[in-house]
Amino acid sequence: MKANYIKLILALIAFNLSATRCTNDFEKINKNPNQPESLTNPALLLPGIIRSSMSDSFNGSWNRGNIVADYTTDQFVSQFDWSAGDAEGYFLWSYYDRLRDVMNMYNLSVTGNLKNYQGIALVWKSFLFHSMTDIYGDIPYTEGVKAKTDGINFPKYDAQETIYQGILADLKQANDLLSTSNEVVTGDILFNGNVMRWKMFANALRLRCLLRISDRVDPSAEMSEIVSNPTSYPLLTSNSDQAALQYLDQVNNEFPNYNDFGYGCTASKTLVDQLTALNDPRLYVFAQPTPATGGGANPQYAGVPNGIADEANYNGGPTNQSLPGLLWAPLKANPALASKTAVQTLILTYAEQQLTLAEAAERGFITGNAAQYYQEGMQANFDYYASRIPSNYTFPTAADVQPDAAYYTQATVAYTGTQAEKLAKIHLQKWISLYNCGFEGWAEWRRTGVPTITPGPASLGFVPVRMIYPLSEQNTNRENYDAAVAVQGPDNTQTRVWWDKN
Repeated sequence: MKANYIKLILALIAFNLSATRCTNDFEKINKNPNQPESLTNPALLLPGIIRSSMSDSFNGSWNRGNIVADYTTDQFVSQFDWSAGDAEGYFLWSYYDRLRDVMNMYNLSVTGNLKNYQGIALVWKSFLFHSMTDIYGDIPYTEGVKAKTDGINFPKYDAQETIYQGILADLKQANDLLSTSNEVVTGDILFNGNVMRWKMFANALRLRCLLRISDRVDPSAEMSEIVSNPTSYPLLTSNSDQAALQYLDQVNNEFPNYNDFGYGCTASKTLVDQLTALNDPRLYVFAQPTPATGGGANPQYAGVPNGIADEANYNGGPTNQSLPGLLWAPLKANPALASKTAVQTLILTYAEQQLTLAEAAERGFITGNAAQYYQEGMQANFDYYASRIPSNYTFPTAADVQPDAAYYTQATVAYTGTQAEKLAKIHLQKWISLYNCGFEGWAEWRRTGVPTITPGPASLGFVPVRMIYPLSEQNTNRENYDAAVAVQGPDNTQTRVWWDKN
């Protein structure tokens, strides 16, 4: 009996040892050797962050941003009867998904003492939050994107003023961090690892933000600090420095609309009329001649107004309406001339920066030659589009989109008149230059009121000045949503954001 008992004990010990070995082997077998248990290299996150953010930006710009800024029209979208369901699809609330990766990249960079990546993360964080708060106003910021790190699943909303304070502080810190360590930046599909260009972008974005809030906060001290010290705060020096994503002649890396069936919109009457009145050759970039006249000796351009009930029959129908320019042609719309690489997704251009400096100088925020900045901004935009024209175009060619000398001396362009008249000229040129640049044209129109955009008869009677919060936020973060609405105002498209005093 005793012998049997001893045998039983030994058998149980052997079984336990075997089970332990099996468990250990099971854990080894179930580890994926091709996937790290935890991500430690921020460079692995960077290309996906840039690519997804830029995809969101282009999609939002083409489908909503261009329309609300009145560069293009679409019958139903241009009636401005938008719902909360549009927010996640087109109005960049998806940037919160990108911000999760941005903050992961930042935290990894801090752990590894990788200051260039820290700076890049702060710049991108600033760009994303700046874009979203301009669209919605008050949004989750200080508690935003902290579910994983702090367990905050229902973040409070911050006032836009607070958000801008944080953005400006982050951009300054980013400038101070960049170029202070020796790590090589890889995975950078925007600036190809050029840290100086990230510094330039940070400072140009800071100037944009300072001007954006200038009707609320005097930006003179911070603007002067940047402009008067180019060694510490480098700015864009030419079109080659600007933040623009270049697409490739590769499947899945081409211009986003390349494989679409059509444009999905027409050129707007506001844009066509403004460019025609100025005799501005960018008309040939942003619009095509009407199909009825395009092959003739006297091509005509005819934009479509926003907010009309029957766009299909306006001006006699589509044969008498201008489509957007050939640069944005999808393959199926124009197989001969559609380009995979001619269009870039623009975030911040040299032209915008120079026109920002022109306004800042004219308003006395900085010292400098406002007329020179103004001239440089205009010329930069003409040069940019001339550089994007493919060599197989017969019209327009690069030369066709450059203005003659008379353009700059005409009364509506020349830098003359009262301060109000000069500012109106700067604002118009900036609005033109911001075509298809996210929601920036809309933001500048809200800030300046230039150009005049008149809502059409089938619209709601006004042009939206903000976007409604998405349904998902209303349903899952209701308490904080209600608190934000109580402070900011009704959650509709007529409630102005904090910086919008016009």
